[in-house]
Amino acid sequence: KLQNHINESNYQLSKIKYLLEEKDMKNEIFEKIVPAYYVYYKEGVLKNYSESGEFIQSSGAECLDLNPNIKCVEPDYCFMNYLDGEYKEENIKVRYCQAVIKEKEPFKESDSIKFMDIPECACICIYHKGAYDELGKSYAKILKYIEENNYEIVDYPRECYIDGIWNKEDVSDWLTEIQIPISKHNK
Repeated sequence: KLQNHINESNYQLSKIKYLLEEKDMKNEIFEKIVPAYYVYYKEGVLKNYSESGEFIQSSGAECLDLNPNIKCVEPDYCFMNYLDGEYKEENIKVRYCQAVIKEKEPFKESDSIKFMDIPECACICIYHKGAYDELGKSYAKILKYIEENNYEIVDYPRECYIDGIWNKEDVSDWLTEIQIPISKHNK
């Protein structure tokens, strides 16, 4: 319970810092430790990126149908992985993960809803403010930073959607955190 409180406080401080320093930040790259989580996940293939919102919502509904008493961690932590290993315009393989509170009894799984532990990891991160079709610029900047500093990428990048269509009318107010898990030691 205390660890959840610490995680929530760190998340809130991170967001407040971003909002206070937004004018100076302009895609500032930073490192942070993302704690270990227990997540449900669903993998699938999107015809195009516009299907991602529906994919996320349907995975949540499907998991809740299987496990009506499931509870998400607070603060919320969810992300999308793109599993193709390269940028694609269509037929995009994805995995959506949502952190949940682990119970003593295992949750019910289905052919598409699964559960796993994800370990604590160091991540190089960047906040992207604005439309999703501009995310490529933020990815280019963070990947250049990783390469220049000889970090080793150890897992798929995570897109954490902080603000979006569900709570902000203006696309320019959408906020996404890109987290790229790295080896703590440079290559």
